[in-house]
Amino acid sequence: MSTGARFWDRKYGRREYVYGTEPNRFLVEQVSGRLKPGKEVLTLGAGEGRNAVWLARQGYVVTAVDYSRPALEKLHLLARRQGVEVCSYLSDVMDFELREARWDAVVLLHMHLPPRKRSLLHRRIVKTLCPAGVLFLEALRCDQFGRRSGGPERPELLYSAETLRRDFQDLVICRLLEEDRFIESGEHRGWTSVINLVARK
Repeated sequence: MSTGARFWDRKYGRREYVYGTEPNRFLVEQVSGRLKPGKEVLTLGAGEGRNAVWLARQGYVVTAVDYSRPALEKLHLLARRQGVEVCSYLSDVMDFELREARWDAVVLLHMHLPPRKRSLLHRRIVKTLCPAGVLFLEALRCDQFGRRSGGPERPELLYSAETLRRDFQDLVICRLLEEDRFIESGEHRGWTSVINLVARK
């Protein structure tokens, strides 16, 4: 088990949901009107499942990937409580097979990988989207570094608009927005610098 997996196992091993059970606001705002219910959606780095379960409640066929077993156990507990099903895989996202033209949508929220891994994952996401498939991505941007509201301690793990334009140049960018937003998600609370992207194949 990697050091990262052990860290998240400890974090998600608590009884409470670390980031709450309400879905990400950007995802809620952007999915409606861009993706019809019944489509197959892949959520990478799904954590405790608040977004995957919400998507399932909207009528999507959802697959969640995360490398923390406690997180996925809490995901399925939340899904049962809300009367939906989510398929899950215990896997590092870098090891999970992303077959070509497989998914109608990919959701990637607040996953901060080292630059080389991030770029590789982004290229694989482009390939795994079906024709007209949609990517929903939100992350902390460079202005977040040093702020008390959380985020990586290494600035190279943060995102920029230039990085996203380069990595997803083969997609049609529908939305690329940098904003400061007040976030209340479990233990994460405060003004936060984010960047979000909606792009279509």
